Amino acid sequence: MTDEQPTWFTDAIAQPASEHRITVDDCAVAYRTWGTTGKPGLLLINGFNAQSHWWDFIAPALSDEFHVMAIDYSGSGDSGHRDSYDLDTFSDEVMAVAENAGSGNNLIVVGHSFGGGIALKAASRFQDNIKAMVSIDAKIIPMPDESLGRGTTGFLAHKLYLDEASAIEDFRVIPPQRCPNQYIIDYIAKYSIREADDGWLLKADPRLLDAFRFEDQTDALLNLKTGFGMIYGTRSALITAEVIEYLRYVAPPGSLFAPIPGAAHHLFLDAPLPFIDELKTMLQQLQ
Repeated sequence: MTDEQPTWFTDAIAQPASEHRITVDDCAVAYRTWGTTGKPGLLLINGFNAQSHWWDFIAPALSDEFHVMAIDYSGSGDSGHRDSYDLDTFSDEVMAVAENAGSGNNLIVVGHSFGGGIALKAASRFQDNIKAMVSIDAKIIPMPDESLGRGTTGFLAHKLYLDEASAIEDFRVIPPQRCPNQYIIDYIAKYSIREADDGWLLKADPRLLDAFRFEDQTDALLNLKTGFGMIYGTRSALITAEVIEYLRYVAPPGSLFAPIPGAAHHLFLDAPLPFIDELKTMLQQLQ
């Protein structure tokens, strides 16, 4: 396990991002950008219980070719919380961010895990604006005869911590896995918590999954008119060979699939540089 930040990582997180905040359906939505408008837009969507800083060491590597945006959809990161959540609202937030950032057309959306479902909903609803989507180890549709419901495993305690160090030390990724790069876990952990009146709490809404309306998007993927790509870890607990076979069957003809050898579900934490290289290659093919 590697605890010390390598030079490529420190160089990446040192790249400044512009911070923004808009209101979508009476809820504050935060997002950050790298690069400049005028380039093709690339919007990054985090997974469950995550936030936009998960992309801090990836976005700068893409900003030469793209105007990169990373959203905190409602219930995550520095955005507000809602009484209930659904994919239509999340996809509205995605388009509102892209339009506010000046990159609402000719857009590619990239979603990891829970964010992959948001990316699919946005791509299926806004096909005049979004030309392609990339799913990052996301089980975006159920297998045949599989029931819908809470779609994650593991547990990350939503409790009050007396100090920041304790909250960071207790941070875990969901679903749980070992990660060889502890320096990345430590980095994203500090942006996953916030100071409250009596201590420190996770930023993510602890009610999100319970208040989320699950939706079968098989027809959306089957009828998708945009480009589609998927990057997955060969050791992922979610994306098995059976899942990949079914996704290849349902996804549009010519869709791209790329494995990251040896990586688990949180593949860009496990193998960040191979992931960046694979994502760059896939984005070039989807443009």
